[in-house]
Amino acid sequence: MLSNMKLIIRPHDFEKEFHRLANQYQKYYWAVAWAGISSSPFVELTENIGKIEKIIVGIHFYQTHPGFIEAFLDNKQVKFIKQPQGTFHPKLYLFYNGPLEWEILVGSGNFTEAAFTNNTEAVTLITSTDQGAKEILKSAFTLIENCWNDSQPFTADELEKYRLTWKNQRLKINSLSGIYGGNRNIPKPIYKSEVTSMRWEEFIAAVLNETEHSPESRVGVITKSREFFNKVSQFNQLDLHERKFIAGLPNKLKDRVGMDWGLFGSMKGSGNFHNRINENDIHISNALDKIPISGQITKAHYESYISNFIKTLSDRTYLATASRLLAMRRPDTFVCLDGRNAKNLCKAFGINHQNMTYERYWDDIVERIFDSDWWINPKPIGALQWQISEARAAFLDSLYYEE
Repeated sequence: MLSNMKLIIRPHDFEKEFHRLANQYQKYYWAVAWAGISSSPFVELTENIGKIEKIIVGIHFYQTHPGFIEAFLDNKQVKFIKQPQGTFHPKLYLFYNGPLEWEILVGSGNFTEAAFTNNTEAVTLITSTDQGAKEILKSAFTLIENCWNDSQPFTADELEKYRLTWKNQRLKINSLSGIYGGNRNIPKPIYKSEVTSMRWEEFIAAVLNETEHSPESRVGVITKSREFFNKVSQFNQLDLHERKFIAGLPNKLKDRVGMDWGLFGSMKGSGNFHNRINENDIHISNALDKIPISGQITKAHYESYISNFIKTLSDRTYLATASRLLAMRRPDTFVCLDGRNAKNLCKAFGINHQNMTYERYWDDIVERIFDSDWWINPKPIGALQWQISEARAAFLDSLYYEE
């Protein structure tokens, strides 16, 4: 018997074979774990809707794009496995003209852009002329029928709820893949990152062993800044030297409060920023209003902060000054990224410190902080460690500060 079976191991070949089969055959019977909308096979599928007999798609781990569901929302030949026992994980594509004329692609490739472009996949092509073809076809149809019986269509209301959940799960899924902010050019896996893999015991030991400044003096700056924020409802209600203290600028409070305002990032070299603080620019106060004094910080909070902050300093990126204010407002979440620590900190995270933008600061720094073991699982012992743990993101400066 003539055999055309072959193993496909290159994404380009998988995509090419898919196009050939989609054009050559008149009926599609598929069962696939996940489906996306950014591949050329998806475009071809939408152009050949009349060929669909039964397509079953899984949604486990929220990997199937809501756009795919929307594209076939009213198509009775496409259904979804919504709540499987275990994980719905087949990748079987049966292209069919009749019992003696068909081909199957089966293997690891989902119906996603990544499978057709970047992933390492192994997919076997089986044809109606291969040995045991009759039994293989029978098994394929059995799988399709079993999956079809377990699947359901989506309603418009369900789709909107799924879309919201899918969106909210993107950060988790991307971070597990080492992808932050859509950046797929990852120089170092996150488990190899010096910072993210650091345990609390290692983190606190490094903080306590800092040679440049004592942890007590750093805690003092955090405590005093928190005191200033808590005594007013808005930043612009503080007096000039209190604002300067928080902003990391020279002020007349050192004798009064007995601590070094320059810890966690001195901004004394930023003349424009200094002027805005002197003038009590309302945009800076409005920006800080967007960052809650307690509770969860989201990217939406941060973006609102930046959109107000750049109204006063918009001619270029002032990330050091913007992050200094953030680190004093919420030291549990933000670190001041400046010329003294940026190179070492970014190297420890495995990212490029050059051309750092406001957007990259959140995507590349803050999101990695959220994924760090020392941040997720602090285990402070004693009062000093508790104070440090409540400002642990800002204390990255003590680990990577370079005199």
